[in-house]
Amino acid sequence: MDHARRREELGRRMRNRGLDAFLVINVERSDRPNLRYLTGFTGSFGILIAGERSLFATDSRYTEQAGREIAGLPVEEVKGRWLPWLAERLKALGVAKVGIGAQRTSLHVYQELTRLASGIEFVPQTGLVEELRRVKSEEEIARISAAARLTDEGLRWVVGRLAPGQKERDVALDLEVWYRRHGAEGVAFDLIVAGGPGSAMPHHRPTDRAIARGDVVLFDIGAQVNGYCADLTRVVAVGDPGGEVREVYRTVLEANRAGLAAVQAGRTGKDVDQAARDVIARAGHGDRFGHGLGHGVGLEVHEAPTVGPSSDDALEVGTVVTIEPGIYLPGRFGIRIEDLVAVTADGCRILSSSPKDELLVV
Repeated sequence: MDHARRREELGRRMRNRGLDAFLVINVERSDRPNLRYLTGFTGSFGILIAGERSLFATDSRYTEQAGREIAGLPVEEVKGRWLPWLAERLKALGVAKVGIGAQRTSLHVYQELTRLASGIEFVPQTGLVEELRRVKSEEEIARISAAARLTDEGLRWVVGRLAPGQKERDVALDLEVWYRRHGAEGVAFDLIVAGGPGSAMPHHRPTDRAIARGDVVLFDIGAQVNGYCADLTRVVAVGDPGGEVREVYRTVLEANRAGLAAVQAGRTGKDVDQAARDVIARAGHGDRFGHGLGHGVGLEVHEAPTVGPSSDDALEVGTVVTIEPGIYLPGRFGIRIEDLVAVTADGCRILSSSPKDELLVV
């Protein structure tokens, strides 16, 4: 990854906003994605001071690691309390106007820096790094693709052993362990395994409920590989689910295909969302699809752009988003089909490969 080029682009945007420096502060993972994007550092504590004389700072736990992971930046060791250290270091650099991430930095940190470095103006900034992350490089898309392939492989493994009597929580745990054993550095989010009525809750948390014959089981899963996330949803039935489930599945599949066909560079998130939402509305289930159609995926599983009914975000070549329509019938069952796609010059490339053309019955 060309972290130096990313920092150069950040510097250009900083100067356009009249900033002398910009802070990326990661304390116990508070801004790990932005710091990793700009430096490659994977530890839980680090500070980037981006400016004319950029530098990276961390404490003694991570100085050796930072030296290995970070290229093109001096690494300094923070000794003592980090907030007073940072205030004094900024004074020594002679900066007058410093940007600070409004979305990631706590109010406490902002207030303390303002108090400790009273001669410096701290200016909250929205989206300065996040906008850089919106469009992925080919190397980033390759990493997301690798995460998607591993996610698909894990789904095949877990569905192949799915049986009545297994607890949702155990299935989710077994799958997470499988991912880690097969090359993932972790999971992109807490894996969702939702059986029966739990599948009607879009973000159900696995419980000790045993999967029963006749259940619809929804898997919303994703591996994380080399820092980058995947996101996939598929539904399987344990035994014959009945005609209504199959009908709802066909409707959601049609909506998924309509959403995928609508993905084009230049289109807004709400336009793509509408293409899928219209299918579900025509089938009489418009009030049972409450969430947006999708979201960006990268170093985080939810990032820009958004694909939803109120999203004016324009898709660009290189953005990676999910397309995940669903229908949820409370207390009964839910169906969601989610694919991960990279926007291309002529539409999109689907990164997910798990079968979906028919409802899988095990």
